[in-house]
Amino acid sequence: MKHALIDTDPGVDDALALLLAFSSPELRVEGLTTVAGNVSLDLGSLNALKLLDFLGVEGVPVAAGAEKPLLRKCRDASSIHGETGLGGATLPEPNGRLDERGAVEFILEKAGELGRGLTLITIGPLTNIAGAILARPSVIDEISGLVMMGGAFGLTPYGHGNVSPVAEFNVWHDPEAAKIVFDSGIPITAIGLDVTTDPANRLTGASFKEIEATGTIRASFVADLCRHLIVRYGGVSLHDPLAVAAVIDPSLVETERVAVEVETRGEVTRGMTLVDRRRTHREELKEANVEACVSVDSVRFLDLIFERVVRGL
Repeated sequence: MKHALIDTDPGVDDALALLLAFSSPELRVEGLTTVAGNVSLDLGSLNALKLLDFLGVEGVPVAAGAEKPLLRKCRDASSIHGETGLGGATLPEPNGRLDERGAVEFILEKAGELGRGLTLITIGPLTNIAGAILARPSVIDEISGLVMMGGAFGLTPYGHGNVSPVAEFNVWHDPEAAKIVFDSGIPITAIGLDVTTDPANRLTGASFKEIEATGTIRASFVADLCRHLIVRYGGVSLHDPLAVAAVIDPSLVETERVAVEVETRGEVTRGMTLVDRRRTHREELKEANVEACVSVDSVRFLDLIFERVVRGL
């Protein structure tokens, strides 16, 4: 069993990822930390508590973190995730309360407690993780590594941006934080748009009809989460669930080790995850610092989604 701490900004696909995480015996989720991104920090934290109640999960702390990027204003993605962040789904007010510890304190505490037994799964902007690294730089050597949903690396035909032509939202939202994390030396596996927007890895209209036909409370909740995206885009990219799935079963994904720089200054390239693929003058180039996902066992991944997210088996 792997010990994981999930940093999240719930978020439709965050909600799907949490359903997957808490239905997977391979994972022991030690806690959730929340960050502003898809929605505000307050709303994302509320959604996290609601989701734990919906899942019947007890004893898992939720620690609120950064309410804004390190240096920039918040620009949420409510146009994608809806006003509540949960699409068309509704959940009652939660019984649980936020942990008294802040996200950075909680991350550092768990890193000290579990050491290399702890994996960070980040499915939102990297503000909290950067804060933890700045507060205690040695944390990069204390944990087993970080598996993130983020980046557009240009390693597949689908590796272009979503919030801009070259940038993925989580990195774009706080590029300074992302740069701190990418440059820190922490072991990173990045599940980027190169694979999450590949049609083979998305929920289709046909699969959505299958979810609707399942008829359980859980399946109906998943359908309500996703319905507006099906109507708007004809499918749903499973960005965050794929990051969780890569921790549950690393054999689901193939990665390529690459050298990545995060752009923080460009007017039109903010948040770009630039891969240096030159083969000459290697002594002058940045050391490869990221395992970037380039392919997915799509059949097994989507089977996992239906088995654990939709059916909750």
